[in-house]
Amino acid sequence: MAATGQRVYNVGILMYPGVDLLDFAGPHGVLSHVSYNNNPVSPAHVFDLRLIAAQEDITASDPVTVKRHISIHDAHEDLDSFDVLIVPGGPLPVMQSIIDGNGPEYRFIKSYINDSRNDTRVLMSVCSAAFILASTGVLAGKTATTHSFALDALKDICQEATRKFGGNPTKVMKARYIDAGLTKSGMRIITSGGISCGFDASLYLASLKTSESASNFAAMVLEYIQPSCPVVINSGMNESLESGDAFAIPDLWQKSSLAQLNARESSADIDGLSPFQLYLQPQTEDGVLFISQDLVTLPSLNPSSDDPLQISKGTRTKEDDPAPFTYGPLEELDAPDSSATSSDHEEQGEFDEALEDLWSAKEVLRPSAARLELKNWERFYDRTFKEPRSICISEAGPRVFDAWLSYNIATQSPAPALQSDAVLSSLVQLALGRESLLYRYEETKEQFAPVVEDIRMSGYSRHSFNSLTKEIISYGSQLRQARALADSLQDSRKAAACSVALGSGVNIILSGIQAYLGESLASVRTVLQVQDLIQQPRPLLSYLALMASKAMKLRDSESVSMLFNLVQDMEVSVPCFQPVMNQLVVHVGQTWLTSLEISLGLGAGSILSNVSQHDREDEEKMLERIPKFVTSNIVKTVLETDQSLKLLRTHEPEHPMARPSTLLLFEPPSLRWLFTWHDINRTQAQAQRYEGVALKALKEYHSLGTFTLPQRFDNEERPMPSSHEPLVQPTFTDLLLQVEGSIATILMPGPSALATTVFQTLCNSIPDNEALTHPPISLTPELSISALLTAQSRLLAHSTLHLLFRTHCLRSHLRLLHAYLLFSNGPFLVRLSHALFDPSLPSAAFQKGRIRAAGREGGVGLQLGSREVWPPASSELRIALMGILTESYHSSFPDQANKLSEGIVPSELPGDLSFAIRGDMSDAELDKCINPDGLEALDFLKVGYRAPKPLDTVITNDVLDRYERISRLLLRGARLCWVVRSLLTDDSRNVLRQRRINRGTVQRFKIESHHFVTTIFSYFSDSINEIWFAFEHQLDAVEARLDNYAVGSKLDGILGVRTLHEEVLDRILAACLLRRRQGKVMGLLEEILGLVLKFAGLLRRASEGKEAEDEKAVEELYALFKRKSHVFLTVIRGLQEQKSLGGGSKMACTGRAGEEMGNGIGRLVLLLDWGR
Repeated sequence: MAATGQRVYNVGILMYPGVDLLDFAGPHGVLSHVSYNNNPVSPAHVFDLRLIAAQEDITASDPVTVKRHISIHDAHEDLDSFDVLIVPGGPLPVMQSIIDGNGPEYRFIKSYINDSRNDTRVLMSVCSAAFILASTGVLAGKTATTHSFALDALKDICQEATRKFGGNPTKVMKARYIDAGLTKSGMRIITSGGISCGFDASLYLASLKTSESASNFAAMVLEYIQPSCPVVINSGMNESLESGDAFAIPDLWQKSSLAQLNARESSADIDGLSPFQLYLQPQTEDGVLFISQDLVTLPSLNPSSDDPLQISKGTRTKEDDPAPFTYGPLEELDAPDSSATSSDHEEQGEFDEALEDLWSAKEVLRPSAARLELKNWERFYDRTFKEPRSICISEAGPRVFDAWLSYNIATQSPAPALQSDAVLSSLVQLALGRESLLYRYEETKEQFAPVVEDIRMSGYSRHSFNSLTKEIISYGSQLRQARALADSLQDSRKAAACSVALGSGVNIILSGIQAYLGESLASVRTVLQVQDLIQQPRPLLSYLALMASKAMKLRDSESVSMLFNLVQDMEVSVPCFQPVMNQLVVHVGQTWLTSLEISLGLGAGSILSNVSQHDREDEEKMLERIPKFVTSNIVKTVLETDQSLKLLRTHEPEHPMARPSTLLLFEPPSLRWLFTWHDINRTQAQAQRYEGVALKALKEYHSLGTFTLPQRFDNEERPMPSSHEPLVQPTFTDLLLQVEGSIATILMPGPSALATTVFQTLCNSIPDNEALTHPPISLTPELSISALLTAQSRLLAHSTLHLLFRTHCLRSHLRLLHAYLLFSNGPFLVRLSHALFDPSLPSAAFQKGRIRAAGREGGVGLQLGSREVWPPASSELRIALMGILTESYHSSFPDQANKLSEGIVPSELPGDLSFAIRGDMSDAELDKCINPDGLEALDFLKVGYRAPKPLDTVITNDVLDRYERISRLLLRGARLCWVVRSLLTDDSRNVLRQRRINRGTVQRFKIESHHFVTTIFSYFSDSINEIWFAFEHQLDAVEARLDNYAVGSKLDGILGVRTLHEEVLDRILAACLLRRRQGKVMGLLEEILGLVLKFAGLLRRASEGKEAEDEKAVEELYALFKRKSHVFLTVIRGLQEQKSLGGGSKMACTGRAGEEMGNGIGRLVLLLDWGR
C-alpha cells in the first residue's frame, strides 16, 4: 500500500477478444512492480491496474482466457477516475473489426479522448492498437509508431483520418516507443512498437509518474534490459512552442526529484540501504545515530573523544549556516611595472616550451600523478584561501563515511574496508575473466568467488558493495565459462569442422572483448565505471556461451543452422552487434560453403561417384549437409546440380563441365557469404560472366568435340588439359588433410576481420548508415549463393540434357514405351491379340507326335477363351509370343532400330524389350489367373523393359511400375474388345433354340456389352494418345531450347524432365481411372467387365454342349449388367460435375488436344448414355 500523501494512479487496460497476450500482460507486469519504496517484498504500489472488457471472460489470441475486473459500461460511468488507459494490440483483422464495427471498445476509447479534464491523463497504445488511435484522429499532427511490420498500414490509416477529420498529417516512424506530447485537452499520447516495446513504454510511463529510480528498480526486479533502440520523447513539444503556450511543455513545472527526498520514508538499517538512500533520523535507545534534519555540521575529528564524529545532537541554529555570497565592487588594478612585464615574458617563454610537448602521445596517454586542484574565484583573489569542509556527509569523502559506518556498527563485527586501488584492480581483472588477489575461480561451481568473505571498498557499505560487484562477478564467470566452452570445442577431435571454427570464432570475439575492456578499464576510478563498461558486451557474451554449449555434438549443417538462427534472433534483440555476428557467420559458415562448392563442381577435390535411380542414400546424405535455413528451391537446385554433375562425370568424363581442372579455368566466382548489396551485385555480374564463358565452350565442344580456353589465357603458360587426364578423385586421407589445413588457417593467430569488427563495434566506430546497405539476414544465404548456383545449374542442365537427348536418344526410348507398354502400335496389338485370343490358330500346347511351329510360319496361339486349362506352360507361352516384338519393332522403327541397336547384338531390342512373367504377384492374384473366364487371366503377363544407364535417371523403377499398371488395363481391354467382337459375329441361334434361351435378351446383351466395352477402351486409348501428344509437344520445346542453348525453364534438367514424365503418367492413370482415389470406380468397372466375360463363357459352354443354362440365368445376368452399367454412368457423370478427374499438377496442353482432354470425361458420358 502507498503511504499517506502518495498518489495511486488508476490504470485501465482495455481488453477484447483476440487481444495479444504479451501486449497487455507486459505493461501489466511492469506497472505492477513499480513502487514508491522500491521494496519488492512490501511494495507501496504506484498504479492500481484494472482490466476493462465488455465480456466477463476474454480469450486472447494465444489462446488464454482472462477474467475482467470491471465492465466497459461501469468503466464508462466512472471514466473520470482513470488516469491512464492502455490499449493493447492484436491481429490486424481484429483491429479492423473494432474500427469498422464501432463497438463498445471503440466508443470507450473515443469517450476517454474527448474527456475534458484539466489534469494530465495518459493514453498509451501497444503494437497494432495504434490503428485504433489513428482512426479517431487523435494522432493528427503528432508522431506515432507501431509494429515495424505494420508501419505502412498505420500510415494509410493516418492519411485516411487526416482526410476525414482534417488537421496536420501524422509522422509515422520506427521506434521502441514515442511520447507524442499533450493534446489540447491535456492528455498525453504514447505509442509503442510491437510486443516487447510495450515493456519499454511502460517503464517510461512509470518514470513519468514517479521517478527514474523507481522505473529502473522495476526493470531490475523484472531482470529486463532495455535495448538501445531509437525512442522519441515529447515529440509534441515543438507544436506547443509554436502555439505560444510555454506552459504546455510537458513536465516544465514538475517538482524536482531532489525535493521528494524528504517525503520518503527512511530506514534505520544502514546495511539495508543503497548509498543514495542514506537518511539520518533522531537517536534511539539502540545507539544508532539520529538527527533532526538532513544536514549536519562536521567539526574536526577528535580521536580521544568517545564520539569520533563529535556530532552535536540537537537542532541547528541560524549561526551554523554559512553566510550568503554577495557581489561587491572590484578593486582598481594598478598598471604593471617593468619587472612584472619581464616576469610575464619569462612565464610566456616557459609556457611556449611546455606547449611544444603538450600533445605528444607519451604525455597525453600517461595519467597525471599530481592531484588536481579545485579552482575557484576565492582562490584567485586569495592564494591562502582554503575551501571549507562540506557540511553534507555525502560529500565529506570516503574516510568520514567509513568512520561514521564503524561508529554505527560498533556492536557488530565490521567488514574490513580495503583500499580503493587494490579493489578496483581486482575488479578489473574480474571483468577480464581472470583471477586476482581478491577473487578466485571455482571450477566445480563454474563461477568466481571472493577469497575473503565480508569485504568492502572504502566509501561503500558492505551491502552496497556486494550489490555493485554481484553483476561484475556474474559477468566474469560467464566470460570464463564461454572461454572454456570455446577452448574445448576448438580442441575437440570429435567435433565437426564448422563446430571447431565456431569455437575459434568465439575465442576471437572474446579476445576482442577483453582487449576493449583492457584498454577502457585502465582509466576507471569507480566501481560504477566498471559496471557500466561491462553492460555493452554482456548480451553478446550470453549468445556466445549459448552457441559454444550447443555446437559440441552437431554436424556442420546443424552448427551453421544453429548459428544462423541465433544471428537472426540477435538482429532483433541486439542489433548493435549485427556486424560482429555477420563476420562470425563468415568465419564459421565458409567451411560449409567450401563443401557446397565441391558438390557443385566449382572447387577442386570433388568426390566422384556413380549416379543411378537407386541413389536415395546419396540424396539423404546430401540433404543432411544442407542447413535448415536454406530455402526449398535452393535445396532442389543443389540436389539436381549434384546429380547432374555425377551423371556427367560417370557417362561423359571428357565433358568440360565434368573435369574439375578444366572447369576452374573458366574462373567461376567463389561461394562466400555476402552481407552488402554491393558485394551481391558484383557476385551476380561475375556469375553471369562465368556462365557466358562456359556456355561458349559448350557450344564448341558439342559441335567440334573440343573447345578453346578464354582469350585471356592464350598468353599464359597454362597447358590445355589432356582428354586422357584422369579425374581428380582424392582419397579420404586427402580430404581429411584438406579440412585440417582449412582449420589450421582458421586458427592461425593474428589480426582478422572478425577481431577488427569486434573492437570497432564496441568502440561505436562503425557508421550508423552502414545498415542501410545490408539486406535482411534472413535473405543472406539465398542472395549469397543463388546467382552462382543458378548459373551452374543451367550449365549442367544443358550438358545432361544433351547427354540424354542427343547421345543416348531419350526420345526414342520414350516412343518405345508409348508403342509397346501403352499399346499405341497398331500392328503389334493386332498380332498380340491373334496370338492370345484367336481360336482358329493351332494351339502352341505340346502334343505327342506333332512338332510345334513358331511365329507366322507356324501360326500357333494360346486360344484364351476357347480352352479350359489356364495358364499355359512357359514353353507354350514363349513359342506363341516369339518374334512378335522383334518383327513389330523392326518394321515400325527401321531408322531407330539401326540407331539404337548400334553396339549390341542384333537380336536384342533396346531396353531388353521382351514379354515377361510378373514376379511380384501374391497368392491371391495367382489364384485369380487360373480362371480362363476371369478378368485377371492375363495379369501374369507383361511387356518387360529395363532402362539403360543413364536413362534410368528419367525412366525410374517407379515410372515403370506406372507403365505396368496401365499396360495391364490395356491388355484386359484388348481381350474384352476381342470377346465382344466375337459375340457379335457368332451365330448361336440354333444353340439358343435348343437351350430355351431368349434370343432377344442375348442379342441385346451382345450389342450393349459391345457398345460399353468398345466405348470405354476407346476413351482410354484416345485419352492416352492426347496426353502423350501434349507431352511430345513439351519435349519438342525442351529440345528447341537445347539446340538454341537457352536452357533455363523449370522443365529443363534431369529433375524437370523426370517430373514432367511422372506427371504425364499420373494424368494417364487418372484418365484410365487407375488412381487410388478412383479405386471404387475401377472396382465397379471391373465387375461390369467380369459380367461380360461370364456371359461370353456361358454362351461358349452352351454351344459346346458342356453346360445347360436356362433363360432365367441369362435374364439375371443381363439385368445385373444393366443395373451396374447405370450406376457406373451415374458415377462418371458425378465425376464430370466435380471436375475431379485427372488430379495432381496440371500439364500445359495447347490447341485441340488440350480442349479434348478437358472435355474427355464429358465425351465418355455422352457415348455411354445410349438411352438418349
